Amino acid sequence: MAPTGSLQNVQHRIRRAHPLRWTMCRSLSSMERAPAEEIARFQERRLRRLVQVAAVQSPFYRDWFAEAGIDPRSIRTIGDLGRLPLLSRADLVENPERFCVYPRRLMWPAHSSGTSGRPLTTFRTPGSSIFELSILERQWRWFGLPAGARRVILRGSDFYADRQQGVPVKNVAGGRQLWVSSYHLTPQKVPGILDRIRHFRPQAVEGWPSSIALLAALLRDRGECLPVTAVITSSEMTTPGQRSLIRAVFAGPIVDHYGQTERVAMAGACESGGYHIFPDYGIVELLPVEGVPDRWEIVGTALHNWGFPLFRYRTGDEVGPAPAGPCPCGRRFALIGPVDGRTEDTFTAADGRLLPLPATVIDDLTGLREAQIAQLAPGRFEIRIVPGTGFDSDAVELKARRNVDRLFGPGQEVTLRALPAIPRPPSGKLKAAVVENRGAGHRRPAVRY
Repeated sequence: MAPTGSLQNVQHRIRRAHPLRWTMCRSLSSMERAPAEEIARFQERRLRRLVQVAAVQSPFYRDWFAEAGIDPRSIRTIGDLGRLPLLSRADLVENPERFCVYPRRLMWPAHSSGTSGRPLTTFRTPGSSIFELSILERQWRWFGLPAGARRVILRGSDFYADRQQGVPVKNVAGGRQLWVSSYHLTPQKVPGILDRIRHFRPQAVEGWPSSIALLAALLRDRGECLPVTAVITSSEMTTPGQRSLIRAVFAGPIVDHYGQTERVAMAGACESGGYHIFPDYGIVELLPVEGVPDRWEIVGTALHNWGFPLFRYRTGDEVGPAPAGPCPCGRRFALIGPVDGRTEDTFTAADGRLLPLPATVIDDLTGLREAQIAQLAPGRFEIRIVPGTGFDSDAVELKARRNVDRLFGPGQEVTLRALPAIPRPPSGKLKAAVVENRGAGHRRPAVRY
């Protein structure tokens, strides 16, 4: 879940004013056309320094190196990575503090349930956040977007306090952003939203594809277009219908990028249609998926987060075969196939509003091994939880109910249900958000993409 508006404003100002920001930008720009050998040297130089820091100051890695009897100085090349242990989400769920190098008060927390329904908390330094922004702005420039582009943001609704009246937007001056509530996109609200967006004069629209497509559908139904330089998407997969609608209404290319709350790997689209790994962000290994031909799991080693180092982290995300040959864009960044990213059913509020990416409600619940939110009917939701280390029943229930009220709006019915384990579908993969009993006395609103 995103930080509050005031905190976001402070964070954005720190990113913009940090003295190392332009040094980072110059370094990243030089890597864009660097030969493979130079990219590998950059990765290995960063890897050696991070391993040495983690082996001394991270409780997890300090214990691991001592127990394994491995000298951290022997981890020098990408080929040596295989000597380090593979990490999974389970390693972070129970005790993420064991990976910390810096005190928590010096880092920014991030929460996510991902697609697995296992809530976790991670941390990153302000410098890591600045580096990530610089990586993204480099990608935006491929599509003609300048650094600091003015962006309309559609990612949740934490900031929207006045549910009864007013336009569901917030100006975040420090980030040159206009936030629009993803959960209050209705025909009645669109005229006010559109007025505020036009007054803001955005260069880009950014957010969840489902939210952007919903806004695009509402604008199209009014006969409106909103041309921008580009549309930036992430966090979930974009369907062909959504892509077609978004391009038609916003008249700009779609700039998609892939990442995770753990921030161990990043990849993104280029202007020539390729999908590139960003090698200065992290080292990516592709592990074959057992029993599934031509499928690989993304395993990432971050090269930027000195306060919370993670080596060889299994993301759980899978890719297909990469396109053959070099990309027409001319960059030496490796190509990957399509990423099987986050997919969720859209929920429906009690008043009929659509609620994209509803699992954000359970992202910041703590003390749980697993969590899932299910829609039983419009406005009726069940949050299923499996208690874990540090579980506090009253605190979890209070937080969950507040999240539903803040994100979905008042008037929803929500129940909490503790289970020894959350039942899996036939595929065996737990989804963080599901719609159930779709035929039991209600219909879901139709959205025509």
